Amino acid sequence: MYQFFLKSLFLVLTVNKIKKICENDLNDVPLGIFVSIIHRTRMMYLNNELKSLNVTASQFLYLIGLYKKEGQTQEDLATHFFIDKGTVARGVKKLEDKGFICRRIDPENRRRYLLYLTPEGKALMPNILGIIQDWEDSMSEGLTDTEKNKISELLKKLTIKALTKLHGTEENLDE
Repeated sequence: MYQFFLKSLFLVLTVNKIKKICENDLNDVPLGIFVSIIHRTRMMYLNNELKSLNVTASQFLYLIGLYKKEGQTQEDLATHFFIDKGTVARGVKKLEDKGFICRRIDPENRRRYLLYLTPEGKALMPNILGIIQDWEDSMSEGLTDTEKNKISELLKKLTIKALTKLHGTEENLDE
């Protein structure tokens, strides 16, 4: 009963927030606020959906990265996803402890470890990819292909600008 009450309360609060966004002139709200709201709601959605798979929204990125290209190092993942090495190390360790990934010594450099999905990790991927696709579909519902392409193009430009602002120049992005 208590869980039902909490879910009902959350739904009412969410509907009220949506109404506020729709009713107000939000031209003076910084773009970063909207990006933050989208990011935080996505993380909450993913955490909720991934819970049954014993994976968090912050961990699934590493599984996706290794699914697309196995044999990467932790540093490769950190560089690819623009996440600090310590955060990647903790996430990878948790996934390794859960049996979803394994480390193998790099035959070309015995001081490095390469990361691979285990059979258990590979078995998660259809579910994880489905959850991501559900989010993407719900976010793009009602948008034309032109609008989707334009949003993607603009977000890519903003990502480059943000990384450039953080790192000084576009030349430093390869570091």
